Amino acid sequence: DWEQRKLGDLANFYNGDRGINYPKPSDIVKNGVPFINAGDINQGNVDYHNCKHITKEKFNQLNGAKLRKNDIVYCLRGTIGKNGFINSTEDATIASSLVCIRPFKIMPIFLFQMLNSDVEERQRKMVDEGAAQPNISAANLKKFVIPAPSSSEQQKISNLLNLISKAITLQQR
Repeated sequence: DWEQRKLGDLANFYNGDRGINYPKPSDIVKNGVPFINAGDINQGNVDYHNCKHITKEKFNQLNGAKLRKNDIVYCLRGTIGKNGFINSTEDATIASSLVCIRPFKIMPIFLFQMLNSDVEERQRKMVDEGAAQPNISAANLKKFVIPAPSSSEQQKISNLLNLISKAITLQQR
């Protein structure tokens, strides 16, 4: 029995800091805390190494998202819908064009898979608010309806989707 639930009922949302502490070019350092933007998300992965970095002091000043393992970063502007799964426990934060989705009533990997399916794509296309540049608000993203089967079914579906994804990758090689 699959329930349909609003994303905002399944996960918490944390924006990138948009205030006066937002990193300026002079805050970018060679080594430091990863500062993730949309360009650092590729095929569901987040590149912590080739992204921009900020000092730990700047990181501590920010009021926006502080990433945790199993979070999902989701692009709200530009390439809306582009997203990546956080596998790292390393400190990191996000640019203002992204939002951090932190699942609490749904398995993180299952939600990630749903956000990379036509379930998300159909809803995203209906709420794109951008004229010159694609744009979606976190408030509209929270209204997306996501299938929410039992935890055991989520796990089975996730395992199957992972096997299919691996098979496709092998076939492409």
